[in-house]
Amino acid sequence: MDVEPVDPRDTEWETEPTIDYRVIFWSGRGEAGEYDVLGADDVHAVIAWADAEAGSRGSTYALYAKVRDGLVWLAGVDPTTTPRANFARRHPLG
Repeated sequence: MDVEPVDPRDTEWETEPTIDYRVIFWSGRGEAGEYDVLGADDVHAVIAWADAEAGSRGSTYALYAKVRDGLVWLAGVDPTTTPRANFARRHPLG
């Protein structure tokens, strides 16, 4: 991981806070269940819900932020993509 300072005057990329997310739960058999989480307080609330839900299902999940141009992959593993396209950490972390 690299960390670099930025010019705080660079605000071209900023948007309103993201409150809508998509969570895809993956079973051990490769079956998916997709859910939109709308109007969340923040990403931490969504992670807490997804961790608990994945634990009760015995599954992993991938978390996306829903933005104007589509979905932004934030965390988790999608077994339908090549391994190098995935995040290294599976969720829930357990």
